[in-house]
Formats: sequence, C-alpha cells, structure tokens
Amino acid sequence: MSGNKKQDLKSAAYDIFSKKGYKAAGISEIAKQAGVATGSFYNYYDSKEAIFLDIYIEENNRVRQAMIDEIDWEEAPAEVIGQIFGRARSFVSSNKILTEWYNPAISGELHSYYASEKGKSDYPFHQFLVETFTNRMQAEGYPPEKIQEVLQVYQLFYYMDTHITEKDFPNVSQTIERLATYFVKGFFK
Repeated sequence: MSGNKKQDLKSAAYDIFSKKGYKAAGISEIAKQAGVATGSFYNYYDSKEAIFLDIYIEENNRVRQAMIDEIDWEEAPAEVIGQIFGRARSFVSSNKILTEWYNPAISGELHSYYASEKGKSDYPFHQFLVETFTNRMQAEGYPPEKIQEVLQVYQLFYYMDTHITEKDFPNVSQTIERLATYFVKGFFK
C-alpha cells in the first residue's frame, strides 16, 4: 500500500468497479482491499457514489485524452464528428466504469455532476472541443456571431447528453450523433 489511504481506496475502488460494476461493489470490500477499516472509509468519502464519481471522472478524462490523441482534427467537420462518436462508442462500450453513464443506479449523480458549472469547467474534453471548434471556425473566417450559434448548438448537444437518458428516450446517443452529423453537414456546406 502507498501509505496514502485515499489513493489506496481509489486504487481498490477502481479495481473493484472495473471488475464488478457499480452496483455489485461494496464499501467494505473496497476498504478491505485498500487495507483500510470500513469505518475509516468515511474519513475520505461520504459514500459509494462519491468515490465512484471520483473514479469515473479520472477514467473519463483518461479515455477522452486517448480520443483526442487518436482523432484527426484536420478532417472535414462531418468526419471529425463521426470519429468523435465512433471512438466514444468503442472506448465506452468496452469500459465497465464508463458504461455506468447509462446505469440508473448512478447515472443521475454522473449526469448532474457533468451538467454543473464545476463539472463543465473541470472537464478537459469539453474545454478542448469548444476551443478546437472555435479556433477552426475562426481560421476558416466565420464571423463571431456564426461561431456563437455553433457553440450554442454544441451546448444543446452537451445538455442532451447530460439530461436525457435511455429510459427517457431510447437510442438517445445514436439520435444525438445523427443530429450532430446532419447539423455539421448542413452548416459547413
């Protein structure tokens, strides 16, 4: 163990959540694997939700960084959108932690964090997309009000992603992808 109990708890939680998923993982199991008394868990985290959110944010940032590194950002806009959604699908579907985005037992917590101002401002992938899209449109000579319109549409996509679940609207992510693709094709004609 590292001697840093919070880090030990996070490592143990990451391992257990990765294997078992959110629902089947328990605080006592996490504490035991971390070599920490179950009661001491609460010195570091208020709940299983709290430690899961911590793990989810780190894992999501790690995976999104891998996406940023893999995507060819110079492609035509519709191709870039296809790459973003395609990579997200393959990275998320193979990741037991990130698939919890769709699990009603925890998705409310995750969605409300990412919908919050803190969640948005601390989300490197979100910041990267806004910057990349803005810089690209500026380089292509779009006037500021057109750029604002596109960013407003992007904010709507972000809002839909953090507020609409599969339960509310079946196939929501495929539908958002279709909408984004058609919007970009129409806008950048």
